[in-house]
Amino acid sequence: MRRVVALVLLLGSVLAAMPVHAQPDSLWRVWKDPHQPDSARLKAMQALAWRAVFERPDSGMALAEEQLALAVQVGDARARYEAHTTLAVGSSMKSDYAAALEHLQHCLGIAREMHDAKREANTYSNLSNVYRSLGDLPTALEQLQKSLRIDTELGNAEGLAGTYNNIGNVHTELHDLPNALANYEKSAALYEKLDLIKGRAQALMNLGATHLDMGARAQAQDEFLHSLALYRTMGRKLEMGMAFNNLGRTYGELGRSTEAFAALDSAKVLFTAVGSGKQLARNLYYRGTLLLQEGRAADARKACEEGLRTARDLGLDLQRKECSACLMDAYERLGDLAQAFRAQKEFMEVSDSLDQRNNAKEVLRLEMLRQFQQQQIADSLAAERARFAMELAYREQLGREQQRRNLLLGGGVVLVLLAGGLWNRLRFVRRSRAAITREKQRSDDLLHNILPEEVAAELKEKGYAEARHLDGVTVLFTDLKGFTQLSEQLSPADLVAELDTCFKAFDAIVDRFGIEKIKTIGDAYMAAGGVPDPREGAVVDTVRAALAMQAFMEEHFRTRSAQGLPAFRMRVGCHTGAVVAGIVGSRKFQYDIWGDTVNTASRMESGGEVGRVNISAATHALIKDVPGLRCTPRGRVEVKGKGAIEMFFVDADAGPEA
Repeated sequence: MRRVVALVLLLGSVLAAMPVHAQPDSLWRVWKDPHQPDSARLKAMQALAWRAVFERPDSGMALAEEQLALAVQVGDARARYEAHTTLAVGSSMKSDYAAALEHLQHCLGIAREMHDAKREANTYSNLSNVYRSLGDLPTALEQLQKSLRIDTELGNAEGLAGTYNNIGNVHTELHDLPNALANYEKSAALYEKLDLIKGRAQALMNLGATHLDMGARAQAQDEFLHSLALYRTMGRKLEMGMAFNNLGRTYGELGRSTEAFAALDSAKVLFTAVGSGKQLARNLYYRGTLLLQEGRAADARKACEEGLRTARDLGLDLQRKECSACLMDAYERLGDLAQAFRAQKEFMEVSDSLDQRNNAKEVLRLEMLRQFQQQQIADSLAAERARFAMELAYREQLGREQQRRNLLLGGGVVLVLLAGGLWNRLRFVRRSRAAITREKQRSDDLLHNILPEEVAAELKEKGYAEARHLDGVTVLFTDLKGFTQLSEQLSPADLVAELDTCFKAFDAIVDRFGIEKIKTIGDAYMAAGGVPDPREGAVVDTVRAALAMQAFMEEHFRTRSAQGLPAFRMRVGCHTGAVVAGIVGSRKFQYDIWGDTVNTASRMESGGEVGRVNISAATHALIKDVPGLRCTPRGRVEVKGKGAIEMFFVDADAGPEA
């Protein structure tokens, strides 16, 4: 393996405000003073732990443990989240990925407990980094898609910047450099717009690594040097080491070996100081590769052996693959073919393990199995026919040599036996075909229940479905009023039954009006008209579907209230605009849509009123002249994150039409 994959990551991102500019002495005084409010003491300790974990992971983790103990004692969920994030970063830097995953699972539970979608998205992004470090790329992408979906809905630019960066990292692992570069450039543009030094430094590092792999060495050198300068201003030893590592690669490819070894030496000192075994293993691999280029095979063997031992001890399959490849070359050049064979064997074993782990085509297993079984049956039937023909030919030849009476008797018996065998085979074929047809129908029904038919057909034909940019899509959001309060009045079984009643009615309505159900999120329901393919009249159908949903909910509310039973009422909002639509996930498919249109539609719902359908000016412009629909201007209404937006209530003069 000649290609070097640049791995640049920053695991954690603490979202709560902290006194990061305060001096350590003042922070210690706040932490040690029992008269200070617990919230102030926790913020001080978080700042201390977060600073320490990147330079001395053990010290930072010890401080985070103290923070966690106080946070649990006083019931501060935010501080618990921050402490677990710091512990996850420290564990990852020490290559203890099992512990990192455990801490991040705690973070995920706390974020959900706080109903904090931004922290939940951040945790998914952090989880992706751990899975990527473990070489599990499908799971890493699955986590990133969850993060991207949440941050897109929230309009969280900083979160999106980090997620695009991490998606770029996964594409780098897959050697898909154009896609990696595209995602890194998106990340860099957002960080530049936000003026975040840490993000800019990280984006420059990743852009440099990608440009280096694409052969743009001068551009890569400039980006690494700029990144290094930014990390120095922040005192980030781990990232400084990564920048030196990449500079070592760059200088080596430029033929400046003295500067290359000096940069790699600086990186090794920094990685040893922070205890990052993963980066140290990669540093030794880079050194071994450079030594091989210099013709120093014996020195290369020593460097790569040390790197391989480190990778084995820490269970780092990617680094094992790199260092065993380096060793294979070194032993071959030294003429030690036995050791070269052992290194090659380890390289192939770990490569196979990574390839199996990253096989993302398992989702098509049932369809492939069906096709295989059909072919197997067809082959079996053809073989049976051929055997039957051979038997007949044989009997004919035998008959010419025997008496006619024996020929007729023997041939008849054989014919009966063969016909019986063929009949049994045909019965088996029919039963098998019927079973396969049933399995195919179940598979297709399941796929169509998850995905639009057009998307499912594309997925089965190509093995993937391309994301599409769609204009003129009308997005519908619903939300049940007082869901939390009513859930306290109903048993869990009754609550689920009531939600099921409402959502089944909504499913029937979207089918009637020909719009696409996207998903349910707790007590919210999301649908869209004009996906997966744009069509005329989709906006009117979506608005009529919204009116039908409100009509059902109001009637259902009156019926249950008359019986003295708790009942839901609902807000509905619609907005029309452009979206990106496609499939997320590689094992559990979900068709979804993203873009500012989705965010605005959500704001139409939250800015509406119970029992009414609230629409945006964009939707109003398309339906204002439609017979049977009556719109009432509301003026400009202030909504969270969007400012003042013009809104309209819409009603049906004669009820929604089917």
